[in-house]
Amino acid sequence: MTRRDIVIGLIILVLLGGVIFYRQKQRSSEEEMRVPETLSSVQENIEKKFNLRIPEDMDKAELKDVSGAGSSAIATRKFDNGKFNASILADLPDPAAGSFYQAWLVKSEEGKDDSFISLGKLELAKGGWMLNYQGSEDLKDHPKVLVTSEKTQDSTPETHILEGSF
Repeated sequence: MTRRDIVIGLIILVLLGGVIFYRQKQRSSEEEMRVPETLSSVQENIEKKFNLRIPEDMDKAELKDVSGAGSSAIATRKFDNGKFNASILADLPDPAAGSFYQAWLVKSEEGKDDSFISLGKLELAKGGWMLNYQGSEDLKDHPKVLVTSEKTQDSTPETHILEGSF
């Protein structure tokens, strides 16, 4: 081996190391750019879509899509002066023909069947789907929120679309 072969080999190794280093640095900067959605970013998106502001004094829960459609929602609740208020603001596609969206609060207790309380049908409004529920019973012991796709007014949820908990 001549001195020239050794120098060329070293140059090739340095260039190869530089390319590998550059590609690794580029990948790590791309990963840093991907920010996972948080409750505040989901809330901001929903507030922009519906052109309204969600009050800070309410309990909030992000509802995540379990159907694979890429939908999202925010649920709020508050019990004040003997009134329980719950709202859902959802970015959902139109339901299948003959179906509708329904919201539920769920209480799970070990060794017992889940207790479901229907909050009612979501209505199309302001470019998305909304529900406002008001009642006199404090339902804070039902922390789980479901949005389902229903075909009939039944006593139990059918196809889960969105789920979350306070």
